[in-house]
Amino acid sequence: MINKDERKIYEKIFKKVVIEHIRDARIEKGWTQAQLAEAICVSHEYIRNLESEKGDNYFSTFTVWLISKALDVNLDQLLDFDMEAFHSVIEKAMQGKINP
Repeated sequence: MINKDERKIYEKIFKKVVIEHIRDARIEKGWTQAQLAEAICVSHEYIRNLESEKGDNYFSTFTVWLISKALDVNLDQLLDFDMEAFHSVIEKAMQGKINP
């Protein structure tokens, strides 16, 4: 079981991983951010902000579902996340050694 602080860190890392999957799928399809934005009826600014390291990286599950349909990828592919792979990162973050 994870505690509240660990959960927050996992959620932050999970969002980053999902966004990486979205970016990778978009690039693999050969689409620009603008093309993806148009396909899911959001602004280009929204996609640019989503993929930006400095952006707020907000997205809903519905938006991720729309992206999966537009890019013709399985939703599982976009949401794939291995908690165990990030265990050491979480431990370091909990100790204040890194900011994930």
